[in-house]
Amino acid sequence: DVAAKMARRFPRGLERTARRAEEFARGILTGGTLFEELGFYYVGPIDGHNLDHLLPVLRNVREADDLGPILVHAITKKGKGYAPAERSADKLHAVSRFNVITGEQVKPPPG
Repeated sequence: DVAAKMARRFPRGLERTARRAEEFARGILTGGTLFEELGFYYVGPIDGHNLDHLLPVLRNVREADDLGPILVHAITKKGKGYAPAERSADKLHAVSRFNVITGEQVKPPPG
């Protein structure tokens, strides 16, 4: 982020060269991604449950208006932090109504 801000102070041609160098370096480190090939600026993967890491990334992305479309790849575990969901991983998809406190499914009235 700091390097990008500094590069903006250089003449336009040098800024463009710096941006290409950054893209090249990112491609070497990450092997490039489909998203970058589609024109997205790719950030990640990031632990989506670690707010100390996630929030600064989201703040930087919010302020980066000159990068074009940005994709933040956050890895999360469905139900993490909600004990009933963590105990019953097999019931994570297409659940019916349930009691939020106990996690027990509420049976609909007959008829």
